[in-house]
Amino acid sequence: MTAFISVILIAIASTVAFAWFESNQETLTNYQNTFECKPGIIYDPRSIEEVQTIVRQAITENRTVMTGNRKFASQIDAACTKDGEIQITLKNMDKVVQFDAENKTITVQAGMRFNKLNDFLREQALAVNMVTELGTFTIGGMLGSGTHGSTLHKQSNMIADYVTELKIVDGLGEVRVLTGESLNAARVNLGVLGVVVEVTIQLEPAFKVKADVKGHKSDKGLEDKILTIAQQNYSTNIAWFPGLGRYTVTTYNPVPLETPGNAYNAQADVSDFQEYMYGLLFNALHEFPGSSLQCLAATVRYNSRASSYYRDIDTGKKLKNPIGHSDRMQYFQCKKPDQCIWDRLPIALQEVTIPLEQLPNWIKDVKQIIAKHPRTCFPLNGIYFRFSKASPSYLGMNAGRDSAYISTEYTLRKKGEAVPKNYFVNLEIEQMSLRKYQARPHWGKNSIAIFEDMPSRYPKWDEFVAFKQQIDPNNIFTNPFWERVSNQDPLANYLNPGCNASGECYCQTDEHCQAGAQCVPGKHFTDAKICM
Repeated sequence: MTAFISVILIAIASTVAFAWFESNQETLTNYQNTFECKPGIIYDPRSIEEVQTIVRQAITENRTVMTGNRKFASQIDAACTKDGEIQITLKNMDKVVQFDAENKTITVQAGMRFNKLNDFLREQALAVNMVTELGTFTIGGMLGSGTHGSTLHKQSNMIADYVTELKIVDGLGEVRVLTGESLNAARVNLGVLGVVVEVTIQLEPAFKVKADVKGHKSDKGLEDKILTIAQQNYSTNIAWFPGLGRYTVTTYNPVPLETPGNAYNAQADVSDFQEYMYGLLFNALHEFPGSSLQCLAATVRYNSRASSYYRDIDTGKKLKNPIGHSDRMQYFQCKKPDQCIWDRLPIALQEVTIPLEQLPNWIKDVKQIIAKHPRTCFPLNGIYFRFSKASPSYLGMNAGRDSAYISTEYTLRKKGEAVPKNYFVNLEIEQMSLRKYQARPHWGKNSIAIFEDMPSRYPKWDEFVAFKQQIDPNNIFTNPFWERVSNQDPLANYLNPGCNASGECYCQTDEHCQAGAQCVPGKHFTDAKICM
């Protein structure tokens, strides 16, 4: 009888604990409110034991689980659970677990934000000197998608490659500590291996960087210069405006920590009035006939990137020769942590990587495409280049190869109103990147259509799947995104009328295009199919 009562008491205690972190049914949305997910329940655990309870309950109920924030930093459903299934957030698991100053390592809970980690480390004169351009991502989310910065001078541009140990709750509800080859499989994990609960990161002595910003009014010979620029500097970002024939270069190079300077990157630090005017401009870009306004906007953006966009953190004064801590210099400071300009304006971003050595040929091809689509401008950030050495990760965008990261941005309209202006040029470039240059799409950005033939793009894809089967034998950790990219839900299922305009397909027939457009071969890369 005593044993029976004990079992009942344990069951009651488990139910009560479970209720502590259960929330009412909610809808998750991405940072721009352009994509939503409808989990059956969202849990906010406070401990590893609570995560285990959730996973074990999911196993008992034959349900699936995914980890992701209520306001997720993705254009698609990469971190969303299937409708009606279980979502976990780690907002309550955001603490430092262990800090070892002597060995320069830190273990944090996976819900910690990257900027909070850097704030802590700065006081210790230490840093993770891989720096992404946005600091508000969670550490777990950065590992899920392979969040990156830009450098060819460090071992990698991904925080994933500075991780020395991962602690996860696997598909059996057990705690696993991953090192060695298992760690390489899990560095970039898409959230489908388990719940990452703790992360141990290798640190370096902190240093400052000096930023140098230059505008170039001719892109002649850019393909011959670009790799040298990237290789000669610690960190390099290049914004190419091919419709204007111009580009800007921002480089960062280390200086001693004691060097005077307290600058920060103020690109995203815009006033409410500026943001309002940007909104009007974005609408006008679609309404105004032709591409003249788009090219005017690109000129304005080029000019703003061609001079220093750094400010002193104490005075707010603009600086011509900015020097500051490596993290503050490289990621954008927004007015509020959860209110950056791209959170409220209709901006979409496509990003891929290609083999680094192929970038000069890629640029030559894009010049050919632009020559056949005159007055095509990229008004937001041009075509944006970043760089990295090869990663040992199985599913990092730079897995096994030195890589060039290529981003294009465009403005959106409300669904059904209009496709982005000159979207067909983006699609020709995109399909050329995929099919001629073996491009790998960013896991958290992009549209549905771009994730074609993903298993063929990663030499260790089969090993990743085998590892998933080993630690998640019941396939508890899955979602619609994983089913699409792993070909369980083929992209052919998304070939519906108008699917090109929504980013769900590359057209095969005219019915896949918006009204009044035809599905035709690309003008330069004829293997592409574009709606014009």
